[in-house]
Amino acid sequence: MPGPRVTEGLQKKFDFSPPRPRPFLSNLGARIDRYEEGVARFFHWRTGLDYYATVEQIVDFVINTRRVKVIDLLADTGTFALNLAGRKAFLGRIYSFDSNITLLERARQRARHLKLQHVVEFRQSEEVRLPVEDGFAEVAVSIFHFHRHPARQFLAEAVRILAPEGHLVLAEMLEPKSVPNRLRWAWRRFQLKYVQKNPDEAEGIYYDREELIELLFGAGFRQVIVQGLKRASSPHEGIFSLVAATK
Repeated sequence: MPGPRVTEGLQKKFDFSPPRPRPFLSNLGARIDRYEEGVARFFHWRTGLDYYATVEQIVDFVINTRRVKVIDLLADTGTFALNLAGRKAFLGRIYSFDSNITLLERARQRARHLKLQHVVEFRQSEEVRLPVEDGFAEVAVSIFHFHRHPARQFLAEAVRILAPEGHLVLAEMLEPKSVPNRLRWAWRRFQLKYVQKNPDEAEGIYYDREELIELLFGAGFRQVIVQGLKRASSPHEGIFSLVAATK
């Protein structure tokens, strides 16, 4: 059996052009609520990227896998799941989980408004272990969510829910362990905890590229693809990256 492989790049190059119009959001009666605006602002502050353009890039990658059974590991306001469900090129079904009932109901309302309820199903889950059987999904997606969880427990659950040859798609910050970057993150942690009053994010645990690859191989994945979604200005800069691991 061949050993694990690490591959640089993705199935296609990412488009760094400005985001396309988002009709599914602009046509909603309530528009984007303040919570989602806050999510987008925080994402840009933390990553330097546009939230919606980045979601669209991740949707492109998932579509290119040509897999039809997708689990969204954090529904939030349903931005990723509804974008994917609304693409004509996606021929499958999405199961999107969250513990927040209010966010789930908002996402369900949006799905009904867009007539996408036959494509995406929003489910509540309070447990670390998702209420699906082993090998349920072909793709599992985590967007800026991995850093909030114990890594080994999170990855073990991802391996459990994925079918053989399934893909885990992690969109996360990869943080070099250099002294300048440690100092930068210490300052951001201070801002998160005391200025932005966001202690949960302040306690987030981030890994560098090699650490994350080692964790993925240790969990049982056999191939890893890594692609930075932003060009680094220095070797000390943390980069929001798309990491795709194949079971």
